[in-house]
Amino acid sequence: MDTIQPEKRPVFRGGTANVQVDVDVINARHPVRGLTAKDFEVKDEGKTQPILTLAQDSTPLDIVLLFDVSGSVRLYLPQMAAISRAALGKLLPEDRVSVMIFSRDSLIEQEFTNRAGEIQLAIGKASSEEPPGSGTRIYAAVVQAARYLGFERQNQLRRRAILIVTDNSGMSYSVHRDMALRSLYEANCTLDALVIGKHPHPPPPRLGSVINPDFAFDDVFLLAAQTGGEAITAKRPRGSFGDMLNRIRDRYLLMYRVPNAAQPGTFRKIKVDLVPAAKRKYPRASISARTGYYVADQPVSR
Repeated sequence: MDTIQPEKRPVFRGGTANVQVDVDVINARHPVRGLTAKDFEVKDEGKTQPILTLAQDSTPLDIVLLFDVSGSVRLYLPQMAAISRAALGKLLPEDRVSVMIFSRDSLIEQEFTNRAGEIQLAIGKASSEEPPGSGTRIYAAVVQAARYLGFERQNQLRRRAILIVTDNSGMSYSVHRDMALRSLYEANCTLDALVIGKHPHPPPPRLGSVINPDFAFDDVFLLAAQTGGEAITAKRPRGSFGDMLNRIRDRYLLMYRVPNAAQPGTFRKIKVDLVPAAKRKYPRASISARTGYYVADQPVSR
């Protein structure tokens, strides 16, 4: 079987009322490994919560590779296909990868699989197909990818992530940033971005101008920051692709129970930090984690 990696790891299973948070800890540009639950504190609406589980390598991952095929990114897809087998080598047998493409519309090029050869073929195929529509709708594509992740929930506890490769030049019209963020929160996934192009950030609005949200620029940097992901610009996307996948796989998974006072349908803010002793050990550490979640109307059975 052409699986991504031949190593077996234990699997954690979660309860029906737990908050799941991916946490990235970087110290002097290097990921910090070996931390325990005692090294973290998590606050939900300002109140410290007991941590039920902390894992780093053991929880299976579902990741959607979301490729912008409307512009300059297409030129790099053959390179990414060529190195995808090696880039996916850090993933585990239980991990699954899906490939989606987008321009105006979004298409699933490859459903979830753990076969590296199928993923490689799908990325290569994406570079030669006609874009699905004219234009670039990044937020709309993110919503579709997040919904797909939500539909693909399994009984087994799994981490979920979207890695988008784009030039960050798009406008989704009626799909606003808050809609994209909510879809990511509800799918319980991070958004990571590999941004290719000469102008990675949207132009700032003119001073005093009124912004119509239906005609605002999409921006993956904002989505990544709010969901605990990472967005980087890449002059050499070939090498950065594998690095990003490794970073996603190396994150910690932190879980705590939804507070009893949480009302279904409400948004609650999260703050994850290191405890003082861990900060002294890693004084230059920075933490990335999702900034909140929506309380489920009904518990999701696992």
